[in-house]
Amino acid sequence: MSLTSILNRRIGPLKAIEVGEAKKSPTIVLFHGYGASGSDLAPVSAETPLDFPAHWIFPDAPHRTSFGGLAWFQIDEKAIEKAQQTGVAADFSDAEPPEFEEAKKTAVEFLKALDIPFENMIIGGFSQGSMLATEIFLSQEENFKGLAIFSGNLINEKSLAKKAPLKKGLSFFQSHGIADPILGFSGARKLFDLLEGAGLKGEFFKFEGGHAIPLETLEAFGLWVEKIR
Repeated sequence: MSLTSILNRRIGPLKAIEVGEAKKSPTIVLFHGYGASGSDLAPVSAETPLDFPAHWIFPDAPHRTSFGGLAWFQIDEKAIEKAQQTGVAADFSDAEPPEFEEAKKTAVEFLKALDIPFENMIIGGFSQGSMLATEIFLSQEENFKGLAIFSGNLINEKSLAKKAPLKKGLSFFQSHGIADPILGFSGARKLFDLLEGAGLKGEFFKFEGGHAIPLETLEAFGLWVEKIR
């Protein structure tokens, strides 16, 4: 990817890294995880093997954490620390995180500012960013082309269970490490089962590892993108 095809610019309410041209299809928007930034996910655009040029967008979250990274919304850090210490995954399925609705509103405003039809857009993210993307994917009246969930977990279970059947037939890709110490594998499977049980068409890629997006995951993701393009 040439340097001339990589831009840093403000799009609506957020700053973002843009790779490729908007005329390319599809547009793939990925929201980063807690304590990170769009630049942390941007290498995905070069590491995902595709047989066609795509248009990638990596926005920065609006909030700054105490240790300097960015966040879409607050998380229960104590629950995650306990899970890491005990080896027992935290269950967030009944929780709606603080600032979640505000994060969704900001992210949707950003997506609309792209001025690209949602039907030409794949949205997704890593960890916290994937939770945000899942909520947006299921909540918007317009349908997106697809949803990508990297190392995500189930939150707002009752709410998602009501929304998911309205997106029956749409495609999603999900990946998770079987040894993830931050967001447990069981929570990822619960999310996958909820979405697939509601009639969405999902692919689940598990890998030997933790909270990450390894190259083998991106290979599987690339095949999925080519399939639904």
